[in-house]
Amino acid sequence: MAVVNVPLGERAYPIVVEPGALARAGDLVAEQVGPPSALVVSNARIARHYAPPLLASLDARGIRASLTLIPPGDRAKSLRTASRVIDQAVAQRLERASAIIALGGGVVGDLAGFVAAIYLRGVSFVQVPTSLLAQVDASVGGKTAVNHPAGKNLIGAFHQPRLVVIDPAVLDTLPARELRSGLAEMIKHGVVLD
Repeated sequence: MAVVNVPLGERAYPIVVEPGALARAGDLVAEQVGPPSALVVSNARIARHYAPPLLASLDARGIRASLTLIPPGDRAKSLRTASRVIDQAVAQRLERASAIIALGGGVVGDLAGFVAAIYLRGVSFVQVPTSLLAQVDASVGGKTAVNHPAGKNLIGAFHQPRLVVIDPAVLDTLPARELRSGLAEMIKHGVVLD
């Protein structure tokens, strides 16, 4: 297991990179965040593969969790979709100590993070990125946003995750095009830092 600590003072958080981390995400969430309940946000394609082990691991640690699905693609980054996720959080009676968990790529992370930032004036946010691009870029940094008809990412907030759980095994189901996109982002970061 590799752990990278993001040093942001009171907002510092760990990035855990470990094969099989998805199956023990409940342990990691319980240790780092300790929520009594959680709302997992994903889309149908991702949830079909990865929600069952995540939900089982949360349940094993006594974290009452439910799953809400959003549409795939950038159209999901809207106030309408955010409002539907908030409706689910209210129906589940999430409280300030609860967590919102993003299980997916950048769109899921942006939307779930935005909801975590505004629900009850901010609840804990956990990223479980399932694309290489999200693992190396979108899941870190705390930028969350939804789109507006006038432009992309016009409505947002900075809301750092409390934890990022990266399981490289989830990349096995990633389409080649998305894998190349993540590799390109890694190269870009390498060039910029060099």
